[in-house]
Formats: sequence, structure tokens, C-alpha cells
Amino acid sequence: MTSAARVAVERVGKVFPGGSGDVQALSDISLDVADGEFLCLLGPSGCGKTTLLRIMAELERPSSGVVRLRHDNPARPLSAVVFQDYSVFPWKTIRDNVMFPLLQTGMRRAQARRVADYWIGQLDLGGFEQAYPDTVSGGMKQRVAIARALAVEPELLLMDEPLAALDAQLRLLLQEKLLQLWQANSNTVVFVTHSIDEALLLGDRIAVMTARPGRIATIIDVPFVRPRDPDEIRASPDFAVLRDEIWHRLKRELQPA
Repeated sequence: MTSAARVAVERVGKVFPGGSGDVQALSDISLDVADGEFLCLLGPSGCGKTTLLRIMAELERPSSGVVRLRHDNPARPLSAVVFQDYSVFPWKTIRDNVMFPLLQTGMRRAQARRVADYWIGQLDLGGFEQAYPDTVSGGMKQRVAIARALAVEPELLLMDEPLAALDAQLRLLLQEKLLQLWQANSNTVVFVTHSIDEALLLGDRIAVMTARPGRIATIIDVPFVRPRDPDEIRASPDFAVLRDEIWHRLKRELQPA
């Protein structure tokens, strides 16, 4: 594990036992995530992207290999996870959802409320502090989940297709919001996505995975300097060239053997 790495994945494999035979989800994956890096995991459905993320989050154990996580500050959580399905508490208000993990750390309620309200404002949820999740849109629920994860200031933020369930227009807006927040805070992020455009807009590097069993096919350094202007990036000729290059690689993985 290099001194700059926040995460070091070393020859990780994952096998899930099944009634009709074992399923090998991941095979021999090695990958470092640098401190302050935004790394995107991109690959075909079923290639093990979510499994790899869950192993990084210590929600799954690898069948082989090891994942090493560097934890510098015991006062901060090592990691926080944002899932695709919102994962908010329906019986708690938006403010109470964001406050919940802060209170679990022992933070006083008044301070937790101030921190929660700050992140509620950052995610453009001001005015909805007392609303319940079932009264707001899916996009707002996902912003609550992102605010809750950022509020605890984790050393590592793990995001599993957090925008996949949103409509196209809202997805573009939240991509730009995530870009803005990352550029302001420089979190270390591992971000699972099916969207090539999303990976190119947000990522510093893109780890392209093969079809199952998932391996790292290639790692692409995204050449766009930061801070990034989303409109300029999307209109760039380099954006179109890279998108086509990645798509043709993914297309080969999607074709049956």
C-alpha cells in the first residue's frame, strides 16, 4: 500500500455459493485509490462493481486477497456509503435523517442540528427540514442520503450508483451538484456508475471492469483539469473521443462469448 493510498485492493476475488453452483463475482482485482481521488468504477451489469464497493465498505468479506483501508483520524468515520435506493428513514424528518449518524457519534443535539442544517443547505434542501421522505421527490430523498453521508465527514465516501434511479434532467443537475461539492471538499470517493458521461464528468480516473467475473480491464486517467465546468466538459472534443473509446471497450464486454 503506497503512502498516498486511501484504499489498496490486493488480488481480491469473491465467490458466492449457490444451489446450482458457485458464482465467481470478482477475480484477481488489484487497485489503489489515492487520498483525495474521485475514482469511478464502470462496467457491464453483473460485473461485480457493487460487490467490490461493498468489500471496500467492509459489508462483504473477500474470498481471496485483501483490502487495506488507511484511517488517519479516529475522530472521523473511516467510510460512509450512499446506496442507489435512497436508504433514508421514512419515519424521520429530513433534518432528523441527516442528524441521525451525528447523534450516534455522541455529538450534542444542538451541534448536530447546526451541522445537519449546513449540509441540508449545501444539497439545496433548505425549507424542507421538517418534511418526511414520503412527501418529497426521489431526487430530494437521494440528496438527503448524500447530505447524511457528507455530514459525518468520512475519510472515504463510497457511492453505489446514487443517481441511477433519477430521471435524465435531475441526474444531470445532481451530477453538477456532486462535482461542485467534491471540488469544494476534496473527499476521497469511489463511485459506481453505468454512465460513461457521468464517469468522465466526475472522475479523476475510471476503472473499467470486465464482464463477470469482474476484473480490471483498464484504468483511464481523465484528462480534464479541475475545477471543471460541466458545460465545457460535455462540449469538449476530448469528451466525445473518450466516451467512444470507453463505449467500444464496454461493448466488447457486453457481447456474448
